[in-house]
Amino acid sequence: MHLVTSDAMQKIEQHLCQQYGIDTLLLMENAGKNVANEALSILKEKNLKQVIILCGGGNNGGDGLVAARQLLSVSSAYPVTVYLLANPEKLKKDPLYNYRVLKNTSARIIEVASVKDIEIYPQSLVIDALLGTGLSKPVTGLYRETVEKINSARDVFVLSVDVPSGINATSGAVMGSSVKADYTVTLGLPKRGLFVFPAREYTGKIKVADIGIPIILQEAFPIKDILITPHLIIEYLPERNPDVHKISAGVVGVIAGSPSMLGAGILASLGAYCAGAGMVVWPLPFSAASLVKIHLPEVVTPLVESTQAQRYYMPSVAEFLGKNFAERKCRSLIIGPGLGVSPATSFFVEKIVQASSHIGGVIDADALNCIAGERQLWKGRLSGWIITPHHGEAARLLGSSPKEVAENRFEAVKQLADYFQCIAVLKGPATLIADPSGNIFVNPTGGPELATAGSGDVLSGVIAGILAQTGKHLESAICGVFLHGLAGDMLARNKKEITAKEIAYQIPAAKKVVRDGQYRIPFMDGD
Repeated sequence: MHLVTSDAMQKIEQHLCQQYGIDTLLLMENAGKNVANEALSILKEKNLKQVIILCGGGNNGGDGLVAARQLLSVSSAYPVTVYLLANPEKLKKDPLYNYRVLKNTSARIIEVASVKDIEIYPQSLVIDALLGTGLSKPVTGLYRETVEKINSARDVFVLSVDVPSGINATSGAVMGSSVKADYTVTLGLPKRGLFVFPAREYTGKIKVADIGIPIILQEAFPIKDILITPHLIIEYLPERNPDVHKISAGVVGVIAGSPSMLGAGILASLGAYCAGAGMVVWPLPFSAASLVKIHLPEVVTPLVESTQAQRYYMPSVAEFLGKNFAERKCRSLIIGPGLGVSPATSFFVEKIVQASSHIGGVIDADALNCIAGERQLWKGRLSGWIITPHHGEAARLLGSSPKEVAENRFEAVKQLADYFQCIAVLKGPATLIADPSGNIFVNPTGGPELATAGSGDVLSGVIAGILAQTGKHLESAICGVFLHGLAGDMLARNKKEITAKEIAYQIPAAKKVVRDGQYRIPFMDGD
């Protein structure tokens, strides 16, 4: 499912009108008719008594005016009141046309000079057609007061047209204030901003409505943002052949842990096994290997000599580790969880990444912080690797701040993939995945329950485990992120607090749900 920015949507509609000769009035008519159809279904399902439509002065308001007329044309059971927050004579061509047509119907149209002119009654369907995808500055004045009045109304159902008013359709940011909808009918193509936070807290269920944009035209535009769907995961998930053995099933190598952070490597190894890897190889000193075997006896632990009390790995062993992973036929690595950060560790990370570049894999946690300390050295040098930073790590890698990353997540993940020439996974609400070509994938699974210690280590393991089976970096990152989030969602149905180990053990069940066709994106209405 391709996601569009407001700019891309505008260009597609312009091209549609210029090349196909379709009048913009027809697009507005199709939009309003779709809104009216959804509204009628909601009125019946929720047993509501009337319709209140709040229209702004732009094309979004024009869609609302069409919806009012369409509702009146199919049913006389529901009174329709339209509040217009604009001077009718200053409306643009298409909204003005539809306003004049609506004036000839039984619709009650009220021109709003003050928010006091607006009355929102209980048991109403409130249709928000105030502000659309062109919003680029904070909502203020009468519009903000109207948004707040909608949000404070009780015993109503709110349907937003295209995007909830106040949401930036491209970034998903709240522009000062936003309508909190129960249902959003997004028109033509799904808008990118609706599928990330904070926007997802304001959209309610999302329905994509066809307004007559031909598929061939959609494919002609280079849309690079994609919502990850179960169909995509089924296509990417590895299948085990009947004659598989532990080596052909995929071997994952692990460089993780320190005396105070041994659990990070255990969780990463567990994630790899639960994702289907046939073997996990984790070189360790004898004392640490003995502890790992207690918790995860399946892990193969070649012995590493270490005289350092604070760390397991020194630059001098990097070449040995690289050869060991190659000899044991590792097809992906996990480097970073629980390593710690020091000049020696940074040098070790540089050497092990270099020695293992023919294998590749996942770089996470402390290894990312080591790379961030020498970011210019690493420019363009992580081809064949997947990095999995959270906002703080991403900020260090980009030389910015966590706030800047959080406010510009799409740009941040794209910059990471481009700067380091790798697959970048920006963890957080609605995790984003980018490749060096600028394609961005938006993950719909996962929630706040994933904010638990060790969850990111499990994710690294899951991605590496899938990569060891498929050899496909982007696809493995997409599958790993989706399944990790889905595992959290499934656990959250029965309990609010979960542990990282539980997430790992839930991965096989998440895979089965997807393979059996049982998963539907919960905030989407329809396929």
